[in-house]
Amino acid sequence: MREVNALANNLKDEGLISEIVSMPPLYLTVSALFKDSSIGSALIDREIDIYWVDDSFDKIALFDSSPSEEIQPILQFNTKQYPERYVHTNITLGNPKFPGSWNYGSSEIPVSGDHCLHKWIAGIKNNTISYIDCIKIRPTWMQDNRLSIGNLAVTSLFLPGTHNSGCYKRGETLSQKDASGRYILTQDQTIWNQLVYGIRYLDFRIGYYPSKKNVSESDHSCFWINHDLIKVRPLVPVIQQLKEYLEKAKDEIVIIDFHRFPLGFSGRIARHVQLVDYLELELKEYAISYSNETLTLNDIWDTNKRLIISYGDKSIAREHEWLWPPIRQLWGNKQNLDKLYEYLEYCMSNETIRDPKKGMWAAMAQLTPGPLDLLFNPTGSLRHMAHIVNRNLTSWCRNNWWNKANIIAADFFLETDIINIAVASNIMKGNSPNHYLID
Repeated sequence: MREVNALANNLKDEGLISEIVSMPPLYLTVSALFKDSSIGSALIDREIDIYWVDDSFDKIALFDSSPSEEIQPILQFNTKQYPERYVHTNITLGNPKFPGSWNYGSSEIPVSGDHCLHKWIAGIKNNTISYIDCIKIRPTWMQDNRLSIGNLAVTSLFLPGTHNSGCYKRGETLSQKDASGRYILTQDQTIWNQLVYGIRYLDFRIGYYPSKKNVSESDHSCFWINHDLIKVRPLVPVIQQLKEYLEKAKDEIVIIDFHRFPLGFSGRIARHVQLVDYLELELKEYAISYSNETLTLNDIWDTNKRLIISYGDKSIAREHEWLWPPIRQLWGNKQNLDKLYEYLEYCMSNETIRDPKKGMWAAMAQLTPGPLDLLFNPTGSLRHMAHIVNRNLTSWCRNNWWNKANIIAADFFLETDIINIAVASNIMKGNSPNHYLID
C-alpha cells in the first residue's frame, strides 16, 4: 500500500489530482467464523480482527469509545510481537444498534455522513496516539463525496457488493439453526444493514413457489430469494428494506442484480411477467432508465433516480426501458485460494473484460465448494471458505485492484475492508482530470 499512497503523492505533485486520499494504515474487520459459547446454546460470532500494513506503529490499542491517552483500552499489544501484522481478538462486535438514526424502521430523520460503531482502533508511536479509526457505517458515502466522484461513469466506479445478498439468517443471537446452513448462508447482515454499511451492489437469485391457497394477484409470496435450488427468504420483505433505504438515502445509487431464476421460471414467461409487474409496482419510481452504460453519477443524479435494476433475462429486460441488461458476473468456480487469485487477476488485467462498452461487470470473490466438501466435510462451510478468501481479498484490492475493479462481490463482507477501499479509490479517480492515468 506504500506504492499506492506514493502514487497519490506523485499525482498531486504533478497537478493531476487535487486531493490525496490514501488507504488507512490500520483497520478493523469482523470475522466470518463463529465458535461455541460456554454459556447456553448461543454461539459467539463477529469477533474483531485487527490489521496494519507497515511499521508506522509501536503499539495498537482497541477501545469501546473514541480513543484518548486518558481512556483505558480493552486490548493493547506491541506490533513487533505479530510479524504478520494481524491479530484476531475474542472481542465481539455483537449486533449493535446503528447511530445517526440509521436503524431499520426508525421514524427519525437519519443523519448523513459516516458514523462510528462502538469499536475504535488507535495506532501508537512513541507513546503517542498517531492514528485513529473505527468500525463505521457509511450510509451516504456517495452523497458525501459527490463533488469528487460525480464525473465517474458507472463502469469506472469501484462498487462494493455482496454475493447472494439475500442469503442471510441471524436474529439477536447466533444459534445452531443459523449454523446449520453451512453451504447456504453467505451473509450475516440484512439487506438494510448491508446498504447502511456501504454496500451498493446486491445480487439475487429468484425462485418461484406457487401458493397452495387461492390468493389475490396482489399477493407476491410466491417469489423467494434462493441459493441455487434452496429457498432462503421471501422477496417482499427484502424489497421493503431496499425501498426504505432509498427513501432515506436519496442520493445513494444502488444496483440490484436479479441475476438468475433457478427454480420455477424456465419456459414460463408468465412468471417473469408477474415478477416484473411486482418490481414495477414497488421500484419503478426509483429506477434509472437504461440508455447506455457510460452514464456518470452526475448524469444519474440529474434524473432524480437512484436505482439500477439489472434483469438476468435479456429478452424480458429489452421490453422495459427501466430494466438494465444482465451484468456480467465473472465466476472462477475455484476450490483453492491460489487458483481464485489467478482467475481474478486475469479478469482485472484483461482489457476486453474491462472495456466500458461491454457494460458493468462483477468479480465474484469467493471459493466454490466441490462435491466432496458437501458430502464429506462436516465441519466445512461457506463461512470457512470466506474466511480463507477475505483477508487476502482486502490485500488484493488495496495493492493491485483498487483502480481496476468495477464491482467486487464478497461473502460475509464485514470480514473485508472493501467498502473503505472503494470509497478511497473512487475519490482518487474522481479527483484526477483523467482517471485513466492511474489505471
